[in-house]
Amino acid sequence: MGYAALGIIYVVLLAFFGVRTFRNRRWILFALGFLLPLLWIIGGTVPPKGKSRVDALYEQRDRSS
Repeated sequence: MGYAALGIIYVVLLAFFGVRTFRNRRWILFALGFLLPLLWIIGGTVPPKGKSRVDALYEQRDRSS
């Protein structure tokens, strides 16, 4: 029973960190996380990526209009 509970917790945490990695815009870590799940934990704990240059240009354009 104890190992089953630990297995369930492991799967839930991996799913959580996998989704968080994807939402943090860490696409490479998300894709490689299927092979090495430790990358999902790393990608889920680092802060999200900032805006891209294109996003910043769109935001600047929208503010000036």
